[in-house]
Amino acid sequence: MPLFGARPPVEDRERQWIEKMLGWCVERFGRAALEAEVLTPTPSFFPGSYRGTPDDVLGVVDLVRAHLRIDPAEIAVAMYDGRPPVQPGPGGGVVGSKSVAGHYSIREGLGVIAIGTDNASDPRRVVAVAAHELCHHKLLYRGLSSSAEGDHEPLTDLATVFFGLGIFTANAAFTFSQGRGGWQRQQLGYINQPMFGYALARVAWMRGERDPAWARYLDTNPRGYYKQAMRYFEKEPPTA
Repeated sequence: MPLFGARPPVEDRERQWIEKMLGWCVERFGRAALEAEVLTPTPSFFPGSYRGTPDDVLGVVDLVRAHLRIDPAEIAVAMYDGRPPVQPGPGGGVVGSKSVAGHYSIREGLGVIAIGTDNASDPRRVVAVAAHELCHHKLLYRGLSSSAEGDHEPLTDLATVFFGLGIFTANAAFTFSQGRGGWQRQQLGYINQPMFGYALARVAWMRGERDPAWARYLDTNPRGYYKQAMRYFEKEPPTA
């Protein structure tokens, strides 16, 4: 039997997919992108006050856009209430992808992201949604991936980790909140917290980091999966 804690927190097929697609990201975007700064929920990255206004949301989205080095001329940002906007595609002119929290499409050569107003009260959730939608842009705008591919949405979540935004997407992947009707369960994204934890550990290992300061900003569950993955790497070091 393997030593306690030396197993990865994911199944073999998930582990293999994560490692394969992180390698794909390095091939497409380069080591510099992998080794860029990891964003954390601190004033050094997100200065000033936040009240949840539309301007506040747009300001956070712009900070994430700048981190991803996306030309502002390529992107338009909108907010919506309720369900994500329906994007008709006459003549096949629209490429799009949507989730319960956001929407991305390409219209007439412009990437368009929309973010639901129900996310506005929590700036960390806004970062997570913006990270996912803007990573759609990184993958789709120049045709590196297709929204029709079966694993495009999970790949987009994984890309947030690769580009240094995984603290936010991992923490937002599964949350509990207390409201008037009691405790509510919220899920955001397309990969689960064990996969996020493994991906974050794999990225840290690829960056040559064994105890990065940014890992302390992970919530309890993803941090536990992250630590389990790091213990696994110490026993079974990746060969690539």
